[in-house]
Amino acid sequence: MSISAIGPSSPLAALLPGGAAGPTDKPASAAEIAAAKAAAAKAKDKATLDAIRDKGIYQWAKEQQLEKLKEKIRAQVLAARGTSEGDLARLDPKQRAATESSIEEEIARRIKEAMLDVIEHQAKSNQGGKDAPAIIDIKV
Repeated sequence: MSISAIGPSSPLAALLPGGAAGPTDKPASAAEIAAAKAAAAKAKDKATLDAIRDKGIYQWAKEQQLEKLKEKIRAQVLAARGTSEGDLARLDPKQRAATESSIEEEIARRIKEAMLDVIEHQAKSNQGGKDAPAIIDIKV
């Protein structure tokens, strides 16, 4: 292959300076930025739909609820401790790992308490009737 055979669409062009994937001095236009945002949104939507197909809509929705609940509880725990995500980012890795671990333990403890409260409430409201399965639905 000769050097003249390497055109802008050639896979080898990406390896050359100023090639297809090389740095450019020209800033991206608004249309290119919008196209990139649209492509990213489309990829995110596709990933979400694939997850729904794999898990089923009910399971996927429950997982989304749990993730939102974890985010909410994490914000509450950080506020109670008087810290923020920025403060955590400034910690050295060993301290951050220990702090993250204690935060995760607190989140798990609070979720467990909420689930037990729901089950207990359902059991009390079901006394005198037939036993029914407990459905845990924690609203965020």
